Amino acid sequence: MADVVDVRDVKQYKPRLPTLPRYFKELYLFNEDNVEWLANRVLVATKETRGGALSSVHKMTICLRYLADPGYQKGIGQELGIDQETVSRSVSEVVDSIVAQANQWIKFPTTNNEIMEAKQLWRRKFRFPTAIGVVDCTHVGIQKPYLHGDEYINRKGKPTLNVQATCDASEKFISVDVSWPGQYTIQGFGKTLL
Repeated sequence: MADVVDVRDVKQYKPRLPTLPRYFKELYLFNEDNVEWLANRVLVATKETRGGALSSVHKMTICLRYLADPGYQKGIGQELGIDQETVSRSVSEVVDSIVAQANQWIKFPTTNNEIMEAKQLWRRKFRFPTAIGVVDCTHVGIQKPYLHGDEYINRKGKPTLNVQATCDASEKFISVDVSWPGQYTIQGFGKTLL
């Protein structure tokens, strides 16, 4: 008597759509060289070659495409020739990696020398003495959380996070705070840090 063996079908991968170079910056808001630099700097290079494994650069382009135009992940997946789940995983992986490394790039001056250098740069570039940074806030749209969702509804009736950022004279972020629900106002909004 012969045993019946189920043979698994060979997995079929969707053909990935190539990105047209002339539309690259329009789609991802970065040049190709910058995306490659970001991918190499932020993501751990992988040697994975099984099936439809994505390179670090491909994961970064997926994330940037989603962040540039945060529509439906399924639509972006269809546009790029991947599944919605792959878009979701790629965006999460890239964003988590950026957040984990944020302290390497976002640094508020803490020593006397750093503070003096920041003041001198403001004075030299903008004739703005004694400043070390400028502060501004914005609301970033989010999906309404299940718990305490009403706290995230801003004055325009939309669920948001209230983001406060400080930049130095070189237009680099030196502090970012995303801990306030959209309903609350961050103190110091639009003020210059002295």
